[in-house]
Amino acid sequence: MRYYLLNLYLRRVLMAVSVDALCFVFAAAVSWYLLEPAFPVHQYAIATAGGVMASFVTLYYTGAYGLTTLGSGRRTVESVFAAMGTAFMLALVVYFALRTPPRAMEVLAHTAALYFPLLLGGRLLFRMVSALPRFSQNVLVIGTSDLGIAIARAMRERGNLGSRLVGFLSDEAIHQRATIDGVPVLGKVHEIEKVVDQERIGRIVVASKSRSEYFPSEELLAAKLSGRHVESGVAFYERITGRVYLRDLRASYLIFTDGFRVGPVSNWLKLALDVTVSAVGLLLAAPVLGLCALAIRLDSPGPILYRQERVGQRGRLFRVCKLRSMRHRAEDETGAVFSREDDDRVTRVGRILRKTRLDELPQLWNVLVGEMSLVGARPERPEFIDALSERYPYFRLRSALKPGLTGWAQIRHGYVNDVDGFEEKLALDLYYMKYRSFMMDLLILWKTAKTMVLLHGV
Repeated sequence: MRYYLLNLYLRRVLMAVSVDALCFVFAAAVSWYLLEPAFPVHQYAIATAGGVMASFVTLYYTGAYGLTTLGSGRRTVESVFAAMGTAFMLALVVYFALRTPPRAMEVLAHTAALYFPLLLGGRLLFRMVSALPRFSQNVLVIGTSDLGIAIARAMRERGNLGSRLVGFLSDEAIHQRATIDGVPVLGKVHEIEKVVDQERIGRIVVASKSRSEYFPSEELLAAKLSGRHVESGVAFYERITGRVYLRDLRASYLIFTDGFRVGPVSNWLKLALDVTVSAVGLLLAAPVLGLCALAIRLDSPGPILYRQERVGQRGRLFRVCKLRSMRHRAEDETGAVFSREDDDRVTRVGRILRKTRLDELPQLWNVLVGEMSLVGARPERPEFIDALSERYPYFRLRSALKPGLTGWAQIRHGYVNDVDGFEEKLALDLYYMKYRSFMMDLLILWKTAKTMVLLHGV
């Protein structure tokens, strides 16, 4: 939750949600006026509120509220049409499976016929307003470091959402480049006052390579006192991407920055959630596990369950339990290796289990006995820990918390199949450790459900 509260684009996302909700309410009101159904007003109002929630869930699951979607006209249209198709299928299910009041489906059809054109029009208006200079904040990055370039790329991916990167101020001793990664270099750092006034800068992001040379501290202080936002590049990068910037990361930053701790109430709620969901989940999942077990048995020889040693909290080893998705004794010849995207060791049933994440369901037992949590960094195999820790010095920090059945890195990046891919995963895991909360755990579980429904697993 804190990710969204801190995120630079929160207001734009909330604006899009509000516009979509208003479009639905307006369509429902027009349908009521034109058809004059024999429903009590309060019942129709409740049904309209339910429709608003259903449309939000449908649009969310089709990716309509993703930052890259909100910033792209093509992706917006694609997500809206996907939502239309999903809504049509759900309406058919309701029509044939449930008894509905007279004329209810007629009202629903009229509302949908009005809503989706209004939705496209509302999104078009949203994009036009977002692009207006009055509703957009100009951002200036001080420093042409790798961090500054990473910030520029991240902002470009989230374009047309109320923040516009104007350019860089170079901190290089000899400045020769006119543009960096397509972003103009407006001058040297000592020209900050002139650039801030000329370009009407609203936010200054400091991503200097070194502050031992000339650093415009007085100018930055004056800018802050005049009402402009001034913040460090590392903090800004975290806010817009939801990950920690690992390159050149210093231990002092992790020590002195806010975060990395939660209150006792959040810890108690997390424990209660782990125990309740794992216990109830195992009971409810029993029929599904039975069908999966039968499919595994019919598909390939070998055991149904697969146990593998993993590194848990504070480095303690435990055995994780999964439904077998690879052929039996797959690592007898190769030893411990990372799984690949098109791994030929995965069985036919195993591919389905991985797509739906159903192979992870037995790990609810690991959660119930306290070896894992529902949400956290995914546990790694001890065979890989030394190599990963040598490549990424902060990798062992992940074991400060219980490993999770799902996590921030899982929903944002998925699985990785080589050592290089763990840089992104570690950046996301550290972000979760820094900002974790009970509400963030609920958000991750919600997004995990979306991954399972849409088959976005491995």
